[in-house]
Parts: sequence; C-alpha cells; structure tokens
Amino acid sequence: MSLHLTRREMIAASILMATITPAFSQEKRSIKDVFGTVEIPADAKRIVVTDGDDVLQPTVALGIKPVGASRPSFTGGFAKGVGERLPSDIGYIGSSQEPNFEAVLALEPDLIIMSNDDIPDLKGMYDRYSQIAPTVLIDVKPPEWQATLKTIAAVAGRESEATDLLGQYQERVKAVRQSLGDKPGTATIARVRTNLIRYMLQDTSFTWSVLKDVGFTAPAQQDKTGNDGFINISLERLDLLEADYILLLEDTGAMGPGAMTEKVKALPTFASLKGKKIELPSADYLFGNVLTAFNLLDQLEAQFRS
Repeated sequence: MSLHLTRREMIAASILMATITPAFSQEKRSIKDVFGTVEIPADAKRIVVTDGDDVLQPTVALGIKPVGASRPSFTGGFAKGVGERLPSDIGYIGSSQEPNFEAVLALEPDLIIMSNDDIPDLKGMYDRYSQIAPTVLIDVKPPEWQATLKTIAAVAGRESEATDLLGQYQERVKAVRQSLGDKPGTATIARVRTNLIRYMLQDTSFTWSVLKDVGFTAPAQQDKTGNDGFINISLERLDLLEADYILLLEDTGAMGPGAMTEKVKALPTFASLKGKKIELPSADYLFGNVLTAFNLLDQLEAQFRS
C-alpha cells in the first residue's frame, strides 16, 4: 500500500480543504497518541472511525455520531447496541485493513480515529489518513477495553461520559456478582468458526475480562495467556472445553443446517461435556467495549436466574 494519497486523491483533498476551511480554523488542542502529538479540533464535528469493533463501539457509547466508519472485520456484523446508535446516513469506508480513501475524503472529516488492531503497514496507513484530517491512533488491547474508552473520551472531550459509563459498569458487576454468589465457578469461552473451534484465553481476550470481573476463572486444563487471544483445538480435543459454564460464541457462517456448530454438537465428545452450554452470536459478544460488557452481564445474570 502506498504511503501517500494518489494524485486523484490529492486533488480531491485540495478541493475539500478549500470548501471546509472554517473547520480547520477552529480552536485546536493537542493529543498524544502512539506516533506522537496530534493537533485536533477542540470540538470535532465530523469524525470518521476506521475500525468497526473495538474503537467504533466506545465512540458511539459516548454519544458521538460519526459521519463514517468501517464495518466489523472479524465477525461481519455490528455488536448489539452499536448499529442502532449509528446515524442513518453514515458513510461506510470499506474495511479497516482495506479502506476506501476516496470515500473518507468525500465525508470531509475534521478528525479521524484509527485503531492499530491487525492493520497492515500501520504507519503508512496512519500517514495516509493524516493527509486527509488530523488522525489519532488508538492502541487497542482487547482486555483493556476500559482504557480504550477513556482514551477515546479524552480525544472527543467526553471524559465525564466515560466516567459515568464505567461507574454504571461497576454497579452492574457488583449486582451480577451478588446474583452469582461467592463462587461462580469455571467457564469456557469457545468461538465456533466456519471450519474450526477455539477457546479464548483468560488473560488476553475481551469477553474474559468481563467474566473475570464477576469471579469466573478458566478451567485448569486450558492455557491462560499467549501471544494471541485464543487456542485452536481439534475436534478430538473438545474435552478441553469442559467447565461449569461453556459459552459457545458462533460466527454467522457457523450456524445453520450442516454448518460447523451442528457438526460439533453431533460429536460424542461434545455431548459428554457436563457444563451448562450457552449459545450466543459471536458478533454480539466476542469483541467490543462497554456496550457489549453490559450485554454480557445481562446474559450471565439471566442464565443464573434461570
């Protein structure tokens, strides 16, 4: 991928810059990100988010209405609570890995919020976005979603909203822990993909960060940490999923007749698992931020009450 805008894109950028001069002459403030200090509008009005999961969710949770965003790369659909918070006329800019820069230009952003999660040629893409509008790179670590929320709040000038959301989250955690009792037990978070199954690692995945807050731990036979957030397993080793509660997070393509979930559930090794099995769509619970955390707490509470 080129480090610079194409000639066509540069011409378009020049035209746009000429038409939105007031936006660039507004009061500025300085923000530090992974690559240094960025001068951004004090009150950005036209924000583009280049990530459809870990950055977009906290953005809309803070009450921000982005003019553009990418679609989720890993699950294919927005998590519950995100889509309904997006403006009806939002512009989609492709995927976070392969964005349409002309589409970004056409949206006339005064601020771009970018994720560093699984991006090829990160610095090159950052520089290219920065030629369009001030760009802030968010250092995304899935289990540290609360820090992501605070960072985006600082960029957008919505620190009080972030404080309120995190306070509400802690109150919900406290209530759910009371519902679960002192010893919730062990849990497995397994993702069912179209062609394989994996379990998520306790110390490196978003979903586990919420389960740990209410007292769950991974079973002894599972690895707890690693360079990735998961361990792929063979269908012969489904015994590794055994736990008091087994959350099956299913990709859209893994559901339906003849698909991977049905094949897994038909195996004797799966039937022999004694834990309570809970099936949920991966798009709603695998990645995200505070909205998904709230939804996951609701699910856990409902399961225990049942």
